[in-house]
Amino acid sequence: MTSVFPKSGFRQLGGSAFGVSGFVDPSTKNNLDLASYAIQAWANNWGYVWGTYGNVLTPALFEYKKQQYPDGVGNYADFIKDHWLGRRTADCIGLIKGYGWLDTKSMTIRYATNGMPDYGADQMYQACKNAGTLNKDYGAISTMPEIPGLMLWKSGHAGVYIGGGYAIEAMGTSKGVVKTKVSDRNWQGWGKLPYECSEDEAATLLPVMEAVLTALRSAQAVEIKKAT
Repeated sequence: MTSVFPKSGFRQLGGSAFGVSGFVDPSTKNNLDLASYAIQAWANNWGYVWGTYGNVLTPALFEYKKQQYPDGVGNYADFIKDHWLGRRTADCIGLIKGYGWLDTKSMTIRYATNGMPDYGADQMYQACKNAGTLNKDYGAISTMPEIPGLMLWKSGHAGVYIGGGYAIEAMGTSKGVVKTKVSDRNWQGWGKLPYECSEDEAATLLPVMEAVLTALRSAQAVEIKKAT
């Protein structure tokens, strides 16, 4: 599959807006739209905060997460305040759960909705295994098919395969949501999420991704014009 990303990469200013104009079918939960959602998170420079899943990190939410996770969030409070406050944030599995919990009509992310459980990375991969067949619905990373929107897994961590050998993952507090090469990240397995219908034709993702990036570039141009 040909990559739709410019070699120089692309990041939008801001970090809070996203939409479903590039989704294949906003009325369902499917792997292609998960890939589109993850790409928007990367392009919009989402941050990483433990226990979050795609909502804007408001001061009130930030305070709550510091109390909820004093080690994972509280110990990094200064960095998070300086870099991620006011942006959308997610942790690794929260990136996937946020898509599952997204109401595409109201554009709100509502906890534990749409049949997507509140699982951690290891639990979510186990759910792929429980619902599927080895090498068809999940397997070792060496057996992964070219299907965007697959879950990538290694112990304690998850990402989203977007095609062409690349993934989007919420990597950590200092990194935020990033685009990485699958071959560089020591992934152990892949899986089809059992809470989505499957669109296996990878080629259909190409125009979707082009539409997403075109819209994001237009938004970036507007922000740059406002700033000058």
